[in-house]
Amino acid sequence: MEDRQLSSGQHHSVRRSILGWGGALVGAGLLTAIPKRAEAGQQEDSSFNVKKFGATGRRSDNATKAFRDAIAACSLQGGGVVTAPPGEYTVGTVQLLDNITLHIEAGATLFVSQNKADFIPDSRSLIFASGAKNISVTGKGTIDGLAQYDYLDMRGLDPEIKEEIEIARAAGMEIKRYYRKAEAMNVFLFVLNGCDNVQISDVKLINSPLWTVRLNDCNRVHIRGVYLYSDLEKGVNADGIDICSSSNVTISDSIIVTADDAIVLKTIARNGKPANAINNVVVTNCMLSSSSTALMIGTETEADISHVVFSNCVIRNSNKGFGINVQDGATVSNVIFSNLTIETARRHWNWWGSAEMCKFVLKKRSASSKLGSIRDIFIDNIVANPMGTSTIKGHADQPLENIRVTNVQVKMNPEDAKDKRATHALVIDGVTGLQIRNLTVEWMEDKPEQKWGSALVLKNVKDVNIDSFSGRPGLKTSDIPAIVLENVSDGIIRNSAASEGTKTFLSLTGSGTRDIVLQNNLLRKVSKPIIYENDNLKKVVEVN
Repeated sequence: MEDRQLSSGQHHSVRRSILGWGGALVGAGLLTAIPKRAEAGQQEDSSFNVKKFGATGRRSDNATKAFRDAIAACSLQGGGVVTAPPGEYTVGTVQLLDNITLHIEAGATLFVSQNKADFIPDSRSLIFASGAKNISVTGKGTIDGLAQYDYLDMRGLDPEIKEEIEIARAAGMEIKRYYRKAEAMNVFLFVLNGCDNVQISDVKLINSPLWTVRLNDCNRVHIRGVYLYSDLEKGVNADGIDICSSSNVTISDSIIVTADDAIVLKTIARNGKPANAINNVVVTNCMLSSSSTALMIGTETEADISHVVFSNCVIRNSNKGFGINVQDGATVSNVIFSNLTIETARRHWNWWGSAEMCKFVLKKRSASSKLGSIRDIFIDNIVANPMGTSTIKGHADQPLENIRVTNVQVKMNPEDAKDKRATHALVIDGVTGLQIRNLTVEWMEDKPEQKWGSALVLKNVKDVNIDSFSGRPGLKTSDIPAIVLENVSDGIIRNSAASEGTKTFLSLTGSGTRDIVLQNNLLRKVSKPIIYENDNLKKVVEVN
């Protein structure tokens, strides 16, 4: 889910004014002169300790000025380390300047001030930087956003989940949800604009009212070893890490538990300029939970996104494993999802997702929007235990291109919610160039859902190769086929097997279905290997 772009702001003018610390701002009374004791503090521990600049470490005392003064002094020396020792600090916007590391020690906690006057206009953030180089936030301390929520009747209608809302309503569920308290300080924990060479490591980031870390138009960003948390029931818009039009980004070795998307890539126009593309992003060795999507691309896609690797992650207790949602005309390409273990759980109806392994969708945000594309996507080495139907769906005017699904095991589990949504295990609709190899679909036998359908449904697909599929329909007692082909052409299914309990292996429907080859499939125990919508379809199938 999304929180639209920051107001255009005056980030560059804000930066110019802050760079005047020790000069014009001192004269204006916004900062005091740097105390002489700071020099002694710098000599004692080779860092700029915020307590040397007036911070008490008591939460009841506002420490905003002390942090700003320490950063100003550090900047005048050409950069260095500003240290927050153990204690509790209430702060507003803290702006990082070139060559500065903010080190938050273990036992130190920064709390978001609830006083609007403590925040730089238009920054909407606790940690802020604009055009800065060589900046870091490190240490084993904590930043707490103090997010606050109200449980209220639904306001407006979210078009992304229109059908889900009606399913919930029909199931008798209360149409109420959490919203952020309007009177609270609803800020991002990090907003970094146009920064180069950024490091965020080891810190604990919790209870952000808005996206926790927002990277706008940044380059060379390294995030490692962070723990990030927001309330899984209440935390609307509390994304984990949002990579917005930024490139050369690595995220690794982190634990992220968020209500909204855990890690998400977006391309968004800012300050009246076209959006920048995203290139070269690696996310690896993370443990993720999300009430929306653990690994996500979109929906804001105003410029291309390519060369992205999501790998070696454990995804548990998530409403969706991974997804791509293109709505604003961009091309998303050269993306790999690999070596993932996924376990999903249904969330309250207001969250995007239905406890599926994945969801890809290509559409227009509005009738006037440009139509984008999704191509060259690889899904490999996945072990998934979802509750919902996974979907890969193109647009009627633009199919997805070159989608490869290899070495994937799906075991469908019953939904832990009253508003049932799941039908088939995997639906692929509108794709040209589809390869599926070593796909296994199983179903939990103890508690089957009455709406369960086929293991694999292909619609409007051209040039498809299915090799080494194994599966059955969700209900053993039904005649539902394991595989459905509807308007599928130029395809081959080989070396595949119907699991025990399958009555019908394959059904063929649609006037567009043609040139299908079945080769070397194990179907002897199936009572109806193939069913045809009509006799004409028998002429377009070659069975070996």
